[in-house]
Amino acid sequence: MRIGFSSSCAIGLAIALTVGGVSTAQAQQTDSTRQTTRITKKKVKTTSTQRIPIKKESGGEVAPPVNQDSIAAAERARQDSIAAAAARARADSIARAEQMRRDSIAAAERRKQDSIAAVEKARQDSIARADSIAAAERARISFMRRHGGWYFGLGAGVSIPTGDITSNTAFNNGGYTTGWNITLPIGYDWSYSPLGVRLDGTFDQLQGRNFNSNFSAPNLDVWGINLGVRLRVPIGRTWNRFYVIGGGSWADYNGFFTDFTDPNNPTNKGSASRWGWNAGAGFNFNWGKMVGLFLESRYVWLSTDNNQSGFPFSNAARVPIVLGVTF
Repeated sequence: MRIGFSSSCAIGLAIALTVGGVSTAQAQQTDSTRQTTRITKKKVKTTSTQRIPIKKESGGEVAPPVNQDSIAAAERARQDSIAAAAARARADSIARAEQMRRDSIAAAERRKQDSIAAVEKARQDSIARADSIAAAERARISFMRRHGGWYFGLGAGVSIPTGDITSNTAFNNGGYTTGWNITLPIGYDWSYSPLGVRLDGTFDQLQGRNFNSNFSAPNLDVWGINLGVRLRVPIGRTWNRFYVIGGGSWADYNGFFTDFTDPNNPTNKGSASRWGWNAGAGFNFNWGKMVGLFLESRYVWLSTDNNQSGFPFSNAARVPIVLGVTF
């Protein structure tokens, strides 16, 4: 009976130990699962799928302590990453700002160069226009000063006798005083030359002086032709010009008495043709190429025959002063 009881006690103790070990293992497993769940909930970024056995000091497994160095290293890495990103962003921002500054400077320089080029082109164009205008003006003035061509005219004025023809002591003639004149000029001036030629047809009437109280002395009609050379001198930047003229002259004098059989009643008016010369000067007030006014005076000298009855003069000179137009 004793041996049977002891065997029964041993078997019962063995069963109890087995049941206690199973309970302890289940508790350990449950504890480990809860610990793992808590760690998984706390760590969002990184979780381990491998179960680490932990032993507690009080007869069971426990969780290992947290590695602070690892956390600090991760934080430093995060901060370094942030700092690096900020530095790169700042460098990129500075680079962009610098590029924008350079682009702005380049654009401003291009605008400045374009502006300078535009101003220079305008200056060159202005110079070219000024040169063209100046050249045209020089050509115009040169043409005005040196132009030539044909011209015609009509003038009138006074005719003043001078010399022997004015004598009131001549035989059978009391001489002549101031009369009037008509002049018809036609001429040609060479271009780019100061010289020209001119032909004038003239008519002068000189007033006769009475040498006998019984009758009135007749007037003297003078038909003449003057052919001469004209030398022109341009005046300023205008069409105007001063000129001198001279050449040969021919005239026919008529209207003086030739028969003095009856001194108180002379008859038979006669005429005489004579050659001579002329010289004078004038001024053109032109408002076009050949259109304008002219004012001139000449000394016209003609020879005579002292033996001419009724016209006993050694020469017949006169000074016409004429104002006219040319076209």
